[in-house]
Amino acid sequence: MWTTETQNETETTNSCLQVNCNGNNYNLGSMSGFELVEKIRSIARENVINKYDIMDSTGTKISPIDVENGRFTGPLTIIRFNVAAH
Repeated sequence: MWTTETQNETETTNSCLQVNCNGNNYNLGSMSGFELVEKIRSIARENVINKYDIMDSTGTKISPIDVENGRFTGPLTIIRFNVAAH
């Protein structure tokens, strides 16, 4: 479940949350809060990603705290953090 912002209202979408990582699509159902953050960490470990960024459907980089508090829009993507580029 995530928040969708419309022109003058904010509505909650009761859909299955999708997380994309390394070309794999994970259906996380209606997970939220700390459980969702832990599942994202688990998916990253499963894909052998130690450092990563979390992006929402608008392309905004979000923190685990944003995820835990539900401050994101739509499906999430786990992107490997490129240490060499920084």
